[in-house]
Amino acid sequence: MKLPIYSTIRLQFVEGICLLELNTPPSNKMTMEFFTEFASVLKFIKEHQEFRALIITGHGRHYSSGADLPLLLKEIQENAETDKNGRLTHVPDFLSNNYKSLLMLEGFSIPVISAIRGVCLGSALELALFSHFRLCGADAVFGLPEASFNLVPGLGGIYKLSCISGEALALERVLKGSTFTSDEALRYKIVDKVVSKKSLFATTFDFAHEVMQDFRIEKRGLYIKKYLS
Repeated sequence: MKLPIYSTIRLQFVEGICLLELNTPPSNKMTMEFFTEFASVLKFIKEHQEFRALIITGHGRHYSSGADLPLLLKEIQENAETDKNGRLTHVPDFLSNNYKSLLMLEGFSIPVISAIRGVCLGSALELALFSHFRLCGADAVFGLPEASFNLVPGLGGIYKLSCISGEALALERVLKGSTFTSDEALRYKIVDKVVSKKSLFATTFDFAHEVMQDFRIEKRGLYIKKYLS
């Protein structure tokens, strides 16, 4: 299969598995170009039945540090609409489009697995939350730091975290904006398994091969119990 080439994403196809790497090292920031390419990648994957599982990770040391903040603030300031009292009346289209991409990802009929090492912050954590499964290395660091910049997670992260970890913890994590460790992420049920950094990809690929044989999202808990416990 001939895979498309992108500037911010690298695709590989291995034994029925699509490996999608965020590829803007060292921190793999998620730029406007990334989100445009990500939407294109999802359509490509959905149109090809050869893909039986999708693994999302970051190239190099980190999953992703999240959105490119200066660019994000610039886009919001230029595209948001407010009334005379300063209340928001129109969410910028790019935020709505990016959210739709994550909903499309979540709706895939093949297993979507995030393999997380290094930092996974802001929009990157929101992306991971919309994956069906999340595995991480012991060195992983998580957080939703948007409150530190007078923002809130804008891609459905609050809702997803509430569903996964409960409303109280989601509210605490969003308002504090502080980072937390892989062990805390496991305790909050944000990740399904913590492994050594060196064994992360081997464990993730083995897990992908197991679940892609008969994937049903409603059996998520059974897959975790059988293959990750």
